[in-house]
Formats: sequence, structure tokens, C-alpha cells
Amino acid sequence: MPDQQLYERLANAVGNDGEIDIALSTEKRIITLTGTVASRGEQIALEDAVNHLAEGFIVVNLVKVDPRLGCGGHRVH
Repeated sequence: MPDQQLYERLANAVGNDGEIDIALSTEKRIITLTGTVASRGEQIALEDAVNHLAEGFIVVNLVKVDPRLGCGGHRVH
């Protein structure tokens, strides 16, 4: 799956209208997630969404949890 298509599918899955910044990079079938979310639940849900959308890829979740962010969506770039 081309990177742009993967980005679009992920953005649609997690939403892109919030204040939380999530970056996604792909290289050699490895997807690396970076950024910050408000809760461990959001971090896990994000990783699960990527795993579901990108079968056959290895997902490395480097997203940090910062409860000060409060509730909100995700912005993927």
C-alpha cells in the first residue's frame, strides 16, 4: 500500500480535527508512530487502528502519553 494511501486511511480512522499531533512514517514495511496523546487508551487505540489498516507491517509505537492534553482528537501528518 503506498504511503499516501496509508496516511489517508489512518487519518480517516482516527480523525484529523483535534489538537493532538501524531506522525507516521513508513520504511521497509515498518510503521513508526510518534507524537503525544492524552491517555494510554488513546495510545493503544491508535496502535490498534494502524495494525488493522496495515496488515503485514511492523508497528513501532513511540507515541507518548501526556494527561495534560485532555480530551481531543488526533491530527495525523
